[in-house]
Amino acid sequence: MSQDLERNKKPLDVVEAFHKDKVDLAPIIKARKRVHRSSRLSLSPYTGTWGKEEKKHLLNRALLGLSQRHFSDIENLSLAETLELLFTPEPLDEPVNNYFNFFTPEEYRQKYGVDDVPPGAPFINNASTEWNDNGEYENGDWIRRQAIHSWIMKRMYFQNTSIHWKMFFFLHNLIPTDGGQGPDNKGLYSYYKLLFESVFGSYKDTIYNITVNPAMLVYLNLGLSRKETPDENYAREIQELFTVGKRPVAQFTESDVREMARLLVGWYVNYDSIFEPGPITSGFDPENHDTGDKQFSAFYGNRLIRGRSGPDAGSTELNEMLDMIFDAGQAAIYLSRRLYQFFVYPDVTDAIEQNIILPLAEVMKQNNFNLAATLKVLLRSEHFFDQTYYNAMIKSPLEFVFSITKEFDLFNGRLISYEAEPGSEYNIPEKFTDPLSRSFYFFRNSRWSMGNQGLSLAEPPSVSGWPAYYQSPVYDMFWINSMSAKNRGMLTDSFSQWGYWLDEGVHVVLDHIAYLMTYENHENLSLLLDEMTERFLGAPIPEQGRDRIIRTIIGSLNESYWTEVVQNYKNDPNAQNQENLTWRIKSLLKQIFLLGETHLF
Repeated sequence: MSQDLERNKKPLDVVEAFHKDKVDLAPIIKARKRVHRSSRLSLSPYTGTWGKEEKKHLLNRALLGLSQRHFSDIENLSLAETLELLFTPEPLDEPVNNYFNFFTPEEYRQKYGVDDVPPGAPFINNASTEWNDNGEYENGDWIRRQAIHSWIMKRMYFQNTSIHWKMFFFLHNLIPTDGGQGPDNKGLYSYYKLLFESVFGSYKDTIYNITVNPAMLVYLNLGLSRKETPDENYAREIQELFTVGKRPVAQFTESDVREMARLLVGWYVNYDSIFEPGPITSGFDPENHDTGDKQFSAFYGNRLIRGRSGPDAGSTELNEMLDMIFDAGQAAIYLSRRLYQFFVYPDVTDAIEQNIILPLAEVMKQNNFNLAATLKVLLRSEHFFDQTYYNAMIKSPLEFVFSITKEFDLFNGRLISYEAEPGSEYNIPEKFTDPLSRSFYFFRNSRWSMGNQGLSLAEPPSVSGWPAYYQSPVYDMFWINSMSAKNRGMLTDSFSQWGYWLDEGVHVVLDHIAYLMTYENHENLSLLLDEMTERFLGAPIPEQGRDRIIRTIIGSLNESYWTEVVQNYKNDPNAQNQENLTWRIKSLLKQIFLLGETHLF
């Protein structure tokens, strides 16, 4: 099977793979409970040590992949200053034509009847062509869709030391769609843009906006709902998954679902906007709206929402419905619990519910359901910095891949071709040397690599998001199974050994020696291992493991031999000294990535 075909498979089903391994869940549940030995059941501001461990713990949970550059950003900052930096919003631009090597101008014109935008130019808000005889149109172009994904992956990779993109992913998991299947590329971008711009605002506003977002209107069928037969899908999920949580904790009734479905009828996707300049839009059809009153249960205070007619009926009733939902005490509790499970630890005990979740819910209500403001209180708390939660979670594919590629600065690595004939003249194609078009291949492949581990953006397994964030008692342990572990191992080998595949036999390769020189103690193998542990591993290497790694690198020789190899290269970087050092660095990295601790954060 070709690499392209291999990468076009569905993302790995981690739940199916986990259960195929016939894992005994009893020790998993026991291990989960063992973690909860926290004595710091308080949201009071943390006043303890602010050292390497604490910085690493905070950055690990706040970023999509920790690398040394993020440590450098906070080296001289206090905890308060670090939190201010982390909660600084990032800018957002539009996806651009980085896919220009897939079409010649003539091929694009032949396919769509118009000229494509030039390389580096945005395309999302351009008017799409109509469907041609082959059933194709610009807004549905698959290469452009991959360009949008590669654009957002690039922004995550080059993220500032800001929680913005981690919160983006939190929202993507909490209120997921399949990325605009139906409204296609304009729909995908509108969904991504909505999540990004919602991070530092009120979640109440976010739910209004996601309700009428074209991608969601298609994903959960609300755009097809009719007043004669209201579709209950979105009415159920907005309660069960997006705001108050599942029964029996949240006591909303089937009658509440039906009444909410009646209230929400009338919203639709404005498909004409696909073929006009500007973003895709939604609208409200008052002729397709149930103008009768909607009566809700005691869970919502027996609220009666009066039916309206006219063009503003939809927005008026929706706002009243959201007031009702967020006035219910369960909304703040449910959302606080989801924040805790995502950023601190997935298993919530009764003691944590009473001492952390409930007080956090009060913080959320006081901040008008601003999730970022609420999270900031949690991340500066005594409870968050209890060491029982350090390195207690398994990295998602996003954190795992980006923590390594960012640390290696692999995007800017050296390019080689394994298809070039030895000794022949071969020039790397410009589409890989040009940083703009290279970003298409590198970040498209990053998304595929994550999919092979069970997480592909805009492809959630269900409307519930990814099971690792909600399915008890396994939670994040779903990320590690025989298939995902194999794929992670193959990926770390490519990152650290022979290079990361781009296309046509071209790989981007780590400059091993340049990377080694980023370590302060690169001439001392034992101290180098300590530094590598800080950068890559979620826990110290056991002494037996350290001895095994050292023996693998230098055999029966004294550790001073490592120093000699490094100094020989620095004194005379000839081909032999370079090769002697490079293969030892490769061997060292391979041993590091064989350790289970590399998956923890």
